[in-house]
Amino acid sequence: MSETRSKPLLFEKYPDLEGKIPWMKLVPTQTPVKKLTKLEDKLGINSLWVKCDDITSPLYGGNKSRKMEFIYADALNQNYKKILTAGTIGSNQCVANAIFCDQLKLKPVAVMMDQPVSTFVRDNLLLDLYYKTEFYYPINAIPKTDDFYYMVVGCSNPLGTLGYIDAAFELKNQVDNGEIPEPDYIFVPTASAGTAAGLTLGIKLAGLKTNIHAIQVSYSRDCNFRAIRRLSNRTIKYINSFGNTISDITFEHLHYNEEYYGIDYGIPTPECIEAIKILKNGEDIILEPTYSGKTFAALLGFVHKNKPNIKNKTIIFWNTFNSRDFTDIIKQVDYHDLPKELHWVFEEPLPDYRF
Repeated sequence: MSETRSKPLLFEKYPDLEGKIPWMKLVPTQTPVKKLTKLEDKLGINSLWVKCDDITSPLYGGNKSRKMEFIYADALNQNYKKILTAGTIGSNQCVANAIFCDQLKLKPVAVMMDQPVSTFVRDNLLLDLYYKTEFYYPINAIPKTDDFYYMVVGCSNPLGTLGYIDAAFELKNQVDNGEIPEPDYIFVPTASAGTAAGLTLGIKLAGLKTNIHAIQVSYSRDCNFRAIRRLSNRTIKYINSFGNTISDITFEHLHYNEEYYGIDYGIPTPECIEAIKILKNGEDIILEPTYSGKTFAALLGFVHKNKPNIKNKTIIFWNTFNSRDFTDIIKQVDYHDLPKELHWVFEEPLPDYRF
């Protein structure tokens, strides 16, 4: 990585925001873009790239840290000591919250609901435990107190969405610096709309002529075209509340795809499993079956359906999955130290999806 960050590019674009919107640095440098040359040859296309947000932070990679730069700053400005978030039992956000709270000397709190069990789910629960998460499970056990700062699911509010507007400006700089051609398509997962909304808005504000393909990976009530558009517009209003005059954007560049979701959240599809294998064998990039695997499956499907027309187009897979290795930590943790209500995650056999 290069280009050490001293402040968000968002603040350079809109100077009036600096000092008014809270921010702290969790992502030390821009994340690289990498050309997937082996897969290009395999797929018969000429410009396939990955945006490596799997290494956003040396503490924990993935898409959450960009959003949390604004969220934690807001919490600390209000002198909160406990950060509560909600997610599934395998939630990456709960893990990210636990790790960053440990760094910031805050207390992580997680309200959890079920999802299909996998090795990723088990590993994330053990990380939550290691980093001293206070668990509330099942989800109806939400604590009744005002002592917590509530970090919304996916950090998907206007404040968190700023993180991926800033990421779009970062990509624009990489285009201008000749690190990557201007992308024609970006493929990104969407679960609670925040990442997709930030990129959808940021691409327009950065002046890039790029189509966003937001791939559904969560329940449709939370994850749909209208949710992305609504959060984008709410974020414009939030930015404009500080004296800016950003116009409403149009959404012809946003494409929402629900074909690769499968039968339920967290259950991999055959296309997802195959996509994970293709990227691992071809480029040694590890994905998981809930978010990134389904998104890359959608990218592969798009290429196969449109190859004659997109052979020379530039396609980015925006990798939002953490690639930091926690194997040594996970080995230290005993699941019996989790609340008894969560022991079943480790005592029931892992499902065989027969793919």
